Amino acid sequence: MMATVAPRGQVRALAPADTDRYCNHLVRLDPAARRMRFFEEVSDFHVLFHAGAALSDGRAVVGYVEDDEVRGACELLETDRAQHGAEAAFSVENDWRCRGIGGLLMAAMIDDARRRGVLRIEMQCLKSNAPMQALAARFTSDLRQIGDTTLAVLDNSPEITAA
Repeated sequence: MMATVAPRGQVRALAPADTDRYCNHLVRLDPAARRMRFFEEVSDFHVLFHAGAALSDGRAVVGYVEDDEVRGACELLETDRAQHGAEAAFSVENDWRCRGIGGLLMAAMIDDARRRGVLRIEMQCLKSNAPMQALAARFTSDLRQIGDTTLAVLDNSPEITAA
């Protein structure tokens, strides 16, 4: 078991000016982490295209930034405006895992979602992604096994507080 090391960076909203940093973060993901983030093996081109779109199409991206480099991120994509629903996706580089960064990103994403009026957040991960399932379980008890994936559903109503 790895010991948790206190992060020394900051969690902040990423903006279009952070596109290069976000692209570099996603490209640095090792093959297993990239597969867990995108659910399949994807090319560098796909990753670069995705990062550029994420920071320009209106979705919220919160990043963990240390030494001016994005080392972890969470994207929040509104999926159902009428039902106030959104989907979240996370990535943390291998050398920055087990430091509490996922929890910091999750808390920041939940706060940002609440400010945006998002009442339901879905997070989907591969069934083999135990770290993401453990992170989700800290914030919701609604985890559903669906085929090769796990779906975590977080009620983000104002009266619900995070664990």
